[in-house]
Amino acid sequence: MIGAIKQQAKDLAAELNRVDWPSKEKVLASTWTVVVVSVFVGVYLWSVDWVLSKGFAFLWMKTR
Repeated sequence: MIGAIKQQAKDLAAELNRVDWPSKEKVLASTWTVVVVSVFVGVYLWSVDWVLSKGFAFLWMKTR
């Protein structure tokens, strides 16, 4: 059992050495892309929600 755990740890270390880790610049660029897209989507959803809520409120008041 202990031998199997040791072998798994060795295999894990060998696999992590083969991983092609991204550079710091690539990580920062990807992070900024995610932040910008998230802000854009948030603003878009907020504006759609605002327009729909104002539209439905207008229709609701008009029918009363």
